[in-house]
Amino acid sequence: MMRIVLIGAIALGLASCKGSSKVASARQDQNTTERKKLSCADVHVDMNTPHLDWFEENKAVLNKANEVLVLPKNYKVFSLDTAQFNSFFNAVQSGNTVITVIPLPAPADCQLFTFTNNMQKGAKLPQGMIMAVGESNGQKAALNYYRENLTAHINWFDMKFEMMTVKANGLPYVIVYEKMPPPPDPHKNKNDDKPEIIELKYDK
Repeated sequence: MMRIVLIGAIALGLASCKGSSKVASARQDQNTTERKKLSCADVHVDMNTPHLDWFEENKAVLNKANEVLVLPKNYKVFSLDTAQFNSFFNAVQSGNTVITVIPLPAPADCQLFTFTNNMQKGAKLPQGMIMAVGESNGQKAALNYYRENLTAHINWFDMKFEMMTVKANGLPYVIVYEKMPPPPDPHKNKNDDKPEIIELKYDK
């Protein structure tokens, strides 16, 4: 009896962890499909609707970047399923409202955002550019997709996050990081900001 109970407890424990270790097929180009651990799998997204699937990668993939990178102190690297990616932005471009998870660094973590097309009437954008604005719990996000590059700006309460796309070994990867304020300029004199007062004297 003890053995049966123990087996049952192990099975229940594995079931409770299933959401955070979900594995899905990830396609990054037309010829390569592999099974990867899905990030933010414990945040519910309707898999039958357009959305973004994020797969966290080892930072070492950037060692083969096509360009010299200046990286922030804290960041994460993700790959995206290209089929889901194209489906998501096609839906946005068509004027549909879509919901997807956005993986943010702690303490913000994974959050669901609702996105819509941000193409203003009469606005002229480069051909192929897609702009989307999102909202979650009153917080804002903006996604830009142009020439196979995804960039993003996310305001999450008192934190700001950004995304940028880099290519390594011919494949695109998205870097997600918290935007930090610029360091103070050590050469700036604090008195530079004070207005100069000039006393004018007139002869009576």
